[in-house]
Parts: sequence; C-alpha cells; structure tokens
Amino acid sequence: MYSSFNTSSQQKNWKSGSSKCDLLSGSRTNQDFHVLKIDSTSEPLKMTVSLTVIEQQIDYPEPVDRIMNLPDPDMNQTTPRHTSIKVYMLGCVDFDSLLTLQERALQEIRQQDTDQATLFVCEHPPIITVGREGSHAQLADSSQEFKASQLDVRWVNRGGGALLHAPGQLAVYPLLPLRQIGLGMDDFQNGLVQSLLQMSAELGIEAERHPDSADIFGRCGQFAFLGAAIKSWISYYGLYINVSPDMKLQRLIDANQHDHRLTSLSATLTREASMSSVRESIVRNLVQQFGYQRTHIFTRHPLLQRVKKKVYVHP
Repeated sequence: MYSSFNTSSQQKNWKSGSSKCDLLSGSRTNQDFHVLKIDSTSEPLKMTVSLTVIEQQIDYPEPVDRIMNLPDPDMNQTTPRHTSIKVYMLGCVDFDSLLTLQERALQEIRQQDTDQATLFVCEHPPIITVGREGSHAQLADSSQEFKASQLDVRWVNRGGGALLHAPGQLAVYPLLPLRQIGLGMDDFQNGLVQSLLQMSAELGIEAERHPDSADIFGRCGQFAFLGAAIKSWISYYGLYINVSPDMKLQRLIDANQHDHRLTSLSATLTREASMSSVRESIVRNLVQQFGYQRTHIFTRHPLLQRVKKKVYVHP
C-alpha cells in the first residue's frame, strides 16, 4: 500500500514577511564540496559555457556524545516507549544513493517485523525532486537559467510537489514501522509536524502549521516542507528544512506554484542558523515524539564512499 501527504499550499500571501527576511540567504554557490555516494566513480564533467563548477566541504556531525541530549529511559514518559532507532547522521549524500539506502532499510524493517526504526539525516547536492502532487508546470524549465543549470530532475513517490534540494537544506528520512508502534497515517504526520514546531521553539522561532497543509511557517514564510509516503505500513521520505541554502536557486522552480514566500531559518533569525543545532534538535524531538527508548547513532554508512562530485549551477 502506498500513501503520501499533500504538502502543497492553497492559500495565497501566507506569511509574506518583510524585507528583513532577505538579509541572510545562506548563499553557498561557487564553493567546492565532496559527496557521499554508493558508486565510488564520479560523474563525467559536462562542459557548458557560463556554468560554474562548485564543490563544497560539508562538515560531518559532531561527536555522538555532544550531539544528542536524550531523556533518561527510566524517566516517566506519557508516550509509549519502543525498543530502538538507528540514526545515521551523514554529510552531503547523493540523492540517488540515499534512495537506495532508504529502500534497503525499508526491506530490512519489513523482514524484521519489529518496532525498530531507522532515521537518515543528511544534505543533498543541488537537485530537483517532484512529488505526487507535482507537475511540469512547477518547473521553470523554459527559462535560460534552468537550462544552463543542468540540474537533474527526479520524479519521486512522496507527497507534495516540486522541491529544490541543495547544501544548507537538511533532509530527514524517518523509516518507522507504523503498525508495530501503533500509529496511523494522521498520527505519523502529526508527529512530524509537532517535532518541527518544537524544534522551531527551541531555536527561538515562532512557527505554525499552515491551515491547508502540514508545512511549517515563520514570520518570513515557509522554511520546512513535509513530503512523506507509506509502503506496507512503513514510512519513508519525510521532511526538509531550509537552514541556510542558497535561496536564489529557488528561481529554478516556478514561483507561481507557491502561494506563499519561501525562506530559510537563517533569514527568519536574521543570523546564520547553526546546522548542527538544527540537526540535533530535530533528531531529538523526532525520537521523543515517536517514543523510542534507545538511540544508536552512526556518522557513517558502510555502503557510502566519499567521492568528489562535480555540480554545475548558473553563476
């Protein structure tokens, strides 16, 4: 069985924000980076006039004993406690490689038939994905800038429409055995929303859920997106948080699809948001929200290798 959540907005001019929201866009273009991929061979270069080769060094997560602040399992909890969840705190991961990891984890959870879960936390090189509610109309593919960018487009089986992923956007993929932990689709979606709202409060941001969707908004506009799916009562895909990505890249997606302003945590805070703080907060709140007692944290995955990847964006 497949199911997904619709993350597209239907209400116009929602939280349009002020000019102060443009102070920090978290631009990361014209830098160098390495990418974690399952395939150890790098992609061939595509030489195009007016394109800039960018690489960026993505910092790996801090030591495990510094990034997690989970409650004592013996403390009184109102949420039912489940056994354990494996959390992979990764760096910048190739999107197709992440899909492979997600599919393997989904199969493992199905075969185990227990309440053990897996959570992938990473960033992605620039790429566009389009969910079930998306269409070609949401892509500005007729523009010269879109053609020059040569960004890949993936049509994926998640809720929501077109999203542009880039370094500075935190991608979170919770794979939960919903039936074993006693959750329905609405419970799962509400758990994601509450985790995002609690994370926002810890960062000092007044955020709320859009009345017509599950997306999260602050004073400057939308900074978090839900795009999840369920297969055999196991959740996959999940949520995306604009921490400090290059917001200029959002021009590659047709702005007419959004009835609201897109922004980032850095713009909302009017200062650079800490990726490590956001990562720690959302993981901790997800673990608590879904009632897991033991958390096993990994900062590497055995199938991933660190390789140099060439990415081109319009300067």
